[in-house]
Amino acid sequence: MYRLTRYFLLFFAIGLLTQCKSDTDTPGLVTPASQTELLVANTWRVDRVTDTGGKAINTAQLGLETAALLFLDFQFTNANIVRAIDRTTKQIRNAGDWTLTADNTAINVKVTGFNGVFKLVELTKNSLILQQEGVQVNGVKQAANLVFVPSI
Repeated sequence: MYRLTRYFLLFFAIGLLTQCKSDTDTPGLVTPASQTELLVANTWRVDRVTDTGGKAINTAQLGLETAALLFLDFQFTNANIVRAIDRTTKQIRNAGDWTLTADNTAINVKVTGFNGVFKLVELTKNSLILQQEGVQVNGVKQAANLVFVPSI
């Protein structure tokens, strides 16, 4: 019986040790490569615009440039090309370049009439949230979140 108890404790200890993970095994760690993979995996559409606290902003309160984004789909490619596609006609309305910033916390978009560095608030398989500075809301410029979902 003593020998059986020792074997049990030995296997239990081995099981515990093999289940431990180091800090480098973090499954949620997002690398630049995985960020790019997530970004190019979908064509994205702006679902809503929110304030930085997450409260939805009524479309009627938005400036024309931001409101126009609600009618476009955005396609990011591995070749660092971004396309704005009219959701109804499926024609490309605008195109340009995109890159991740050096610290991978923002996306630099260079498209005619839509240039800027957008803070990367969230990027998952089903959600992309970019923070834009200087969004017109009721005639006042403020930071706002562009909440994207995959376009179907």
